[in-house]
Amino acid sequence: MRRTHTLLILFTALAARAQDKILMMNGQVIEGEVIGQSTLEIRYLTDKGKKRVERSEPTESVFSVTDRTGKERLWYFHDTIFGNDLEPEQMRWFIKGEQDARDGYKPLIPMIGGFALGAGLTIGFDMEVMSLLIPPVYAGTMALPRVHVTKGSIRDPLMEGDEYYATGYARVGRTKRVVRSLISSAAGVLVGLGVRQLIINPNLPDP
Repeated sequence: MRRTHTLLILFTALAARAQDKILMMNGQVIEGEVIGQSTLEIRYLTDKGKKRVERSEPTESVFSVTDRTGKERLWYFHDTIFGNDLEPEQMRWFIKGEQDARDGYKPLIPMIGGFALGAGLTIGFDMEVMSLLIPPVYAGTMALPRVHVTKGSIRDPLMEGDEYYATGYARVGRTKRVVRSLISSAAGVLVGLGVRQLIINPNLPDP
């Protein structure tokens, strides 16, 4: 009897802590207490520090809402007029690709290459103002190559090889690669300018 009572308390506590989940079209998951759903917006309560604040998301940006019991309400619908070209299940796979890319895609080689390029060109050609062009140009070129799935980032093996999953993965992965390439090449330029100004130039022979 005591064991049953303990399990009941535990189950009640877990249920109280459970949150509704709003799955966004970009793959992000928002947890909170959904208090209203309509064709215009999804309203929910979320914790901000010790306060409970009300927020909303436009329904067109929401794929589905899953309540704390696990029941899902689908808001995405297939309609080419609205730009929803994929069927709901295809879009679900697309979103899984976005989520895996956001959490697991690591563009290490482009980042290392961006840093090396930024520092190398700035130091080698004694670039100053012109060095500011390196990060945006390099980042722009990183939008072109194909995105390869980072090993181990696919959480669901059944998704491997699926075209909709791959498209979602590539969409987020490409953005991630461009942004990180921009940051790494900018860091390289800053290091190159520092090396040039603080180490190389002061030790050059007077003309």
